[in-house]
Amino acid sequence: MPRMFLGIPVPATAGLVAAAESLAEVDLEASGMRLAPVSDHQWHLTWAFLGFVPDEQVGELREAVSSCVARLLEDGLDATLRATGVGCFGGPVWAGIEFRHEGARAALDGARKDALSSFGWSESRAWEPHLTLGRAKTARDSGVKFVKRRPLKAALSDWLAAQSGLREAWVEQPELVLFESKLTPHGATHTAVERWPLA
Repeated sequence: MPRMFLGIPVPATAGLVAAAESLAEVDLEASGMRLAPVSDHQWHLTWAFLGFVPDEQVGELREAVSSCVARLLEDGLDATLRATGVGCFGGPVWAGIEFRHEGARAALDGARKDALSSFGWSESRAWEPHLTLGRAKTARDSGVKFVKRRPLKAALSDWLAAQSGLREAWVEQPELVLFESKLTPHGATHTAVERWPLA
């Protein structure tokens, strides 16, 4: 039974690579944390995480997403996007995502429930489109039980300030991709199963 998610790949532009490289140089040890970088070939905006999908439902899932994307495009969707700004949650350190057309974010957000609820997907939180550059984790023997946003933000203050002006070129041909994700001792690997154009 494959572990799957739907995402929009974001290319490794010069600005993003520079931001990620400088992030990797930030020392979080004094704050009881460490950073696990995300490889640039796996950079993506997550549209929906599905978890484990039964083999017999994968075909139905692909058909449902195909129909969903076709309806979005018929309604004029243009999901051209770019990376802009940076921030952090309680672990993920990210670059923000901006859509060129204001309605694209709402259209993509609203389409998920109708397309995916029958496959066990649900989400109560507001959709915050972002690209994860790295994940802060608690360092071993640090006495810190879990990462909190405020100490992480304080530890990253110089990096956040230096990258606040990040604004990359538009991704003119965005795609929605169904990925199969496999966990390995060296981290997760993502394999594209099917792709759909979003502009």
